[in-house]
Amino acid sequence: MVKKCCFCIKLRRACIIIAIVDFIINLVVLNLAGQEFIAHIEQAVAICHCIGCTFLLGGALIRSTVLLMFFLITSLTNCMILFVYCIYMLIKEERYREIIVPGSAIYICCGIYFWIVVYSYYVEVRDPEDVLEV
Repeated sequence: MVKKCCFCIKLRRACIIIAIVDFIINLVVLNLAGQEFIAHIEQAVAICHCIGCTFLLGGALIRSTVLLMFFLITSLTNCMILFVYCIYMLIKEERYREIIVPGSAIYICCGIYFWIVVYSYYVEVRDPEDVLEV
């Protein structure tokens, strides 16, 4: 678990930034996906993940573990489906694979780091250290 994102940003603020950046990236994925069946699956997962990003924003603002958990689930699902989509593109030798696969690999790595940051914030919200016992 991490205490700060990129060693300098507090977890709550990082979750807000992640929600906005990830939402924008998934909007781009929605607009650039192809027309084959697997691309439609990726688009559906990207739509769900956009909803997860809005829940992350809400969860960070009101410190809700339920909203944070929804993002964590959609984030992992998004990374797994994107990974499968990349393998499909490589096997079928799809057009633009030389650009999409490396870009997707970078996004998957960032997505895993984002997941770790959000999970760290989830644990912080779930088990606050500065609780006063009465």
